[in-house]
Amino acid sequence: MVFKAKKDSFRWAISGFVFSVFTGVGVLSYFTESDTTSLYGLGSIWLMLSILIVWILPKTTRYTFLDDHLLCQSLGFKKRIPYNALRKVEPANGFYAGWKMSTAWKCIVIHYNKYDELLISPENEEMFIQFFNAKKQRL
Repeated sequence: MVFKAKKDSFRWAISGFVFSVFTGVGVLSYFTESDTTSLYGLGSIWLMLSILIVWILPKTTRYTFLDDHLLCQSLGFKKRIPYNALRKVEPANGFYAGWKMSTAWKCIVIHYNKYDELLISPENEEMFIQFFNAKKQRL
């Protein structure tokens, strides 16, 4: 079973934050150097980052339950978690520092092995948790 990544306004907020930082740097650069060349560079970098964050990242992120492991993919990165290593899944609360394959603010944390965690954001969280529990109980 394949679960697509959830999309919410968080990705637009990140793009807006980067835009405001780049705007501040560009304005500061313009007033100190009186040259608009840096504005074009910052604008093109912001545009590329926004395309990556807003469109490409959510399209390439998915979570797949295979025969013997859970496969989490995002861009070119893959994380395979064997079902026998899965411990629990719970909603994420607040800020999270760790391995993330999430495209939304509201997500879930998969605990596996002894201390490992992975933050993900499947589109249908309830169905994902049902599949997770079913795979965990089969062991």
